[in-house]
Amino acid sequence: MLQFAWRLAAVLLPALVLTGCGDNKGTKPKVNYKYDYGSASEPVDFAALVKDFLDDPPAAKTRKVPAEKAGLTFLGMDGKAVELASFKGKSNVVLVVTKGLPQSPGGVFCPGCLAQTNALAANIAEFKKRDAEVLIVFPGPSAKAGEFLTTAKVPSAGAPALSLVLDADMRAVAALNIEGDRAKPSTYILNRAGEVVYAYVGEHVTDRPSVKALLSQLDKLNAPK
Repeated sequence: MLQFAWRLAAVLLPALVLTGCGDNKGTKPKVNYKYDYGSASEPVDFAALVKDFLDDPPAAKTRKVPAEKAGLTFLGMDGKAVELASFKGKSNVVLVVTKGLPQSPGGVFCPGCLAQTNALAANIAEFKKRDAEVLIVFPGPSAKAGEFLTTAKVPSAGAPALSLVLDADMRAVAALNIEGDRAKPSTYILNRAGEVVYAYVGEHVTDRPSVKALLSQLDKLNAPK
C-alpha cells in the first residue's frame, strides 16, 4: 500500500504543480518573470534593473507587425481617444506596452515596467531630439494607472515627461498577440509614415531594449537616406 501511495504521488504531483500555476484565464503565461527587485516594504531597485536591459537586443527576437495591426487606438488619461494614426506625418512614436497590473504574483506592478518607464521619462529630452513621442500603454483595468506612474517616479509637475495611455479592453494587446497575464513587456517604434519599423517582445522582466538601444534605432531611422 505504501509503495502504491508513492507511485500515485509521483503521478499526481506534476499535474498539481501545473494546474496550480494560474493567470487571469486559469493558466500561467509561459514566461519567467522575476519579481525579486523590491518588495512591498522596499522600493523597486530601478538601477539594478536598468543595467540588465539590453543595449543590443537579439535581432532574431524582433517581430514583424502587419500594417493593419498598427492602426491602434488607446484612451488617454483625460478620457479622450489617442490614435496612433494621429502621429502619422508628424513624428516617430516609441510605444511601450507594460504588463499593467498582473494577477501573478499577487497583483503587484511589474518591476521591469516601472524601471523602464522611469528610464524613458528621465531621458525624454533625448527622444524629443529625435522627433519621437513616447507612449506608455497600461493594459487591462485602469484604476491603478495613476498609481503606476507615481510608483515609477514619473514627474507630474511641469511639462509632461511622457504620455500614459490605456488599453482597458485589451484590444491592442490582442491585436499585437502579446497576451500573458495582462501583457508581455513589448516595445515598438513607428516611423512618421505610421509603419512599425521595430518590435521587440520580452519574455522576462529585463528582456527589453534599453534607452540606449531605442535611441540607436531612432538614429538609424532618422539618418539621411
